[in-house]
Amino acid sequence: MEQTEFYRPVWSEIDLGAIAFNMQQFRRLYPQKQLMAVVKADAYGHGAVPVAKTVLAAGADWLGVAFVEEGLALRQAGIEAPILVLGTTREAAAITAAVRAGLALTVYDRENLMQMAKLARQAGRRLTVHVKVDTGMNRIGVKGVDAAVELLQAAAEQPWIEVQGMYTHFATADEADKRFTRRQYDTFMDIASTLERHGLRPPLLHCANSAAAIELPETAADMLRIGIGLYGVYPSPEVSHTRIQLKPAMQWKTRVAMVKPVSPGETVSYGATYRVQTTEWIATLPLGYADGYSRRLSNVGEVLIRGHRCPVVGRVCMDQFMVRVPDGAGIQAGDEVVLFGRQDGAELPVEQMAAWLDTIAYEVLCMVGKRVPRVYR
Repeated sequence: MEQTEFYRPVWSEIDLGAIAFNMQQFRRLYPQKQLMAVVKADAYGHGAVPVAKTVLAAGADWLGVAFVEEGLALRQAGIEAPILVLGTTREAAAITAAVRAGLALTVYDRENLMQMAKLARQAGRRLTVHVKVDTGMNRIGVKGVDAAVELLQAAAEQPWIEVQGMYTHFATADEADKRFTRRQYDTFMDIASTLERHGLRPPLLHCANSAAAIELPETAADMLRIGIGLYGVYPSPEVSHTRIQLKPAMQWKTRVAMVKPVSPGETVSYGATYRVQTTEWIATLPLGYADGYSRRLSNVGEVLIRGHRCPVVGRVCMDQFMVRVPDGAGIQAGDEVVLFGRQDGAELPVEQMAAWLDTIAYEVLCMVGKRVPRVYR
């Protein structure tokens, strides 16, 4: 949801300049390669349409989405750049819509290929596909060199199918030990070499994600797929933070709704899980787990108010939660609250919230709910 006016003081602040900067950083590393900006999941919660327009202006050649619906939304916004649907597309209506919208689809088995060819013929327009190769994720993808040759040969016999690319996905590129990633890459390139000997090698090979783009430039192939790095988040703590400079693009904010003293022995929120020991000042914030602020942050998380780290006390409610604020800090209703981001020289990065939740920053960014307006600058 993008809007310029909202009535509840809860919003996600998106710095499109930071996203452009991050895109340009990857372009600087790979000036001669094609770059795909991955904008699936509403651009990791940042807003697919404004992000797509920003990254294309900053040097992206392709856009990557998970499902046909996401690609159609970009087309409806007037975006004409090449778009690859990275996920499974087996429903006839989805394939037909993709053909008509000029989306490229992922294919990985003969049955799906023949279905796509039939529907493309019926629509009277060739369908562009990229073949997905499974080199170790054991997710979707054709597995093994013989199966890949068979699939590419079948595709070459279909006049309504154009095989534009072939790709795989790395499982551990964001870890310190790169041996498995290198084995995946070698497997992928061995398949590509065999296909070339058969005259079947697609023109566009791609396998590197953000982590590989930062640390394994030898895996660049013809195109790199940049996802989390676009949004200013390093893929993991084990990935170099010095080879490329990234700027976080999202901050999540609200404002204090109420501040009041709570006496010793009183409890806060559902379940009475937090009991006040001495007189404490408790601030109520007007958002909760329905907005994506996880209930698992109850008695665990922190927020920034006037540069102070203020702990979450009691259970996070559906639409509200409470934090303890320092006595004498002058915090009052209307003060800005940072759930993750920066304030008055202090920082609470999204990675910290991810650590509290025992998850990754990707998930936290995608958790920010649809009823939280995105404000762009």
